[in-house]
Amino acid sequence: MSGNRRTFRTSQLISPFGPGAIVDIGEESLIINGTDQWPSKLERIELKRLTEATGVFHLKKAPPVFRDSHDGLWASRFPAWLFCSRCRKLEYRKTSDEAVNADGVPVCKNSACKDRTLVPMRFVAACNHGHLQDIPWDKWAHKKSGGTCTEGSDSRAQLYFESKSGEGSGLDALKVTCRNPGCGSSQSLGSIMAPGSLPGSCLGKQPYEYRETFTPCNETLRVLQRGASNLYYGIIKSALDIPVSSSSETDPLIEKIKQNSEYEDLIEAERRNKAKRAEVIASEIAETLGTDKESVLKAIRGKNTEKREFKIPRDEDIRKAEWQILTSADPASFSWPLFKARVQQQPSGSPSELRKLIKRVVLIDKLREVRAFCGFERIKPDGNIIAATTTRDERKWLPATEVFGEGIFIEFSSTQISDWEDRNHGQLTARLENIKAKHASLNSLYLPEPSAKFISLHTFAHIFIRQLTFESGYSASSLRERIYAFDEDQAGIMIYTADGDSEGSLGGLVQQGEYHRLYAAIESAVETAQWCSNDPVCSEAETQGVMEMNKAACHSCSLISETGCEYNNLLLDRALLTGNDEGLEGLLSPVAATQEDVK
Repeated sequence: MSGNRRTFRTSQLISPFGPGAIVDIGEESLIINGTDQWPSKLERIELKRLTEATGVFHLKKAPPVFRDSHDGLWASRFPAWLFCSRCRKLEYRKTSDEAVNADGVPVCKNSACKDRTLVPMRFVAACNHGHLQDIPWDKWAHKKSGGTCTEGSDSRAQLYFESKSGEGSGLDALKVTCRNPGCGSSQSLGSIMAPGSLPGSCLGKQPYEYRETFTPCNETLRVLQRGASNLYYGIIKSALDIPVSSSSETDPLIEKIKQNSEYEDLIEAERRNKAKRAEVIASEIAETLGTDKESVLKAIRGKNTEKREFKIPRDEDIRKAEWQILTSADPASFSWPLFKARVQQQPSGSPSELRKLIKRVVLIDKLREVRAFCGFERIKPDGNIIAATTTRDERKWLPATEVFGEGIFIEFSSTQISDWEDRNHGQLTARLENIKAKHASLNSLYLPEPSAKFISLHTFAHIFIRQLTFESGYSASSLRERIYAFDEDQAGIMIYTADGDSEGSLGGLVQQGEYHRLYAAIESAVETAQWCSNDPVCSEAETQGVMEMNKAACHSCSLISETGCEYNNLLLDRALLTGNDEGLEGLLSPVAATQEDVK
């Protein structure tokens, strides 16, 4: 960071730090502003299948930096309550009255502190409806006196964030004190995490919103640390760029019009009843296609293509087309410049148990993935979504990023998985009972429906990624998963690497998909998954993880980088792969048994 510029990677503004997320940059804590405050001129990302699925007109690339300019991304300081680590003075800072250093970081106004940078408070307040706000530390310090300074309403409280000597190292040892003469109110932080402890109610807003009025929120505020994992759940929907088209698009002229770079501008002009602009754009498109303006306008207006409503699509809907191509007889026949795939022929000497379970492997030499940020939730993913696009924004667009790379697609035998589920029906039902009950209580669009097939394939993807980090040289944060387990006939995973370079990666991951390497890696992953350094605690846990949505899965055995997992490291259970001492047969237990026989 130099001067007043705060640099950030564009892809990170989609995940994990999209709009509404708190991010620490240097010595500052900032929150990413909503898309209605983003620059108006942004580069577009084209992927018709994803725009139609989300009901928006555009996908746009996020700006690469934070800076005080028209083409940069604005962020708001949050929390606004800061304290000096030297004199411990606590104050609410506004941009207008900030004293800052050369890097634009707020500093203490006390001359004795010699421009000591101010530290953001560690705690913030949020509610289940997705709202976020500062903790009112002035009211907290004066909680015992009714929330106001006893020195009088005309006096400003002089707050200090202090440590109480002899009170240990917990929250009880921290307190906020008012040093206003005649007041002296003080309140420790020992009870701040307790439900209903905060004075006042939820403001019903986000820290970056500047509307004059807000709808009151009746939800109870919860105190969280600003870096807590449950403070922000970004909802990202992605799609592969594959050569498929909508079945409704049968008019050749419509197809040609939609391929024109000015198509979206024409649709927007039509929607906003800007007839003259629509005619100008239609004339330009018509000239390119060798037709007339009236034909273009008639084709567009006849198809009602301008009617779009924002929605958060389900993964199963987006991935149907991908599954059809990846499991087709010849995926190579669908190749085009941004998608190249080929079936790996399974050798006759392959291990019998893996040969039964793995139906086939598709090596994807080149792929393009587009990820769109649809919104976020706080506290828990229970359907209270703060959408990325608003009803006030007529443009209806979503921030997105595109990445290029390579991957390995493994199709599992649905018959083998169904047989395994039938043999272990009673035990699987009992084991997943708690997770299914918790999922049902959430009403979440973030997490798919838990099932034995989904959880086992999801967990396999994790242990396979962990193994590939040793085999391929890629870091765990460089590999991503894509699960296909939504319909009855779907049973597959894709492990891929993707980056922002237009050429993608160099083929190192695809090489790991060759059978002689693939089976060896899977066998090693299965062997590793049978034991965890946290066993027996990990293997015998009833539930664990965020919202208790995991069973036998922890950081030592199954969790991966959150950038690589689609579902925030939730819905995992190692026992569904390797079995347990209670008689549950794991999906990969036959593979493990074969390894023991060899030994």
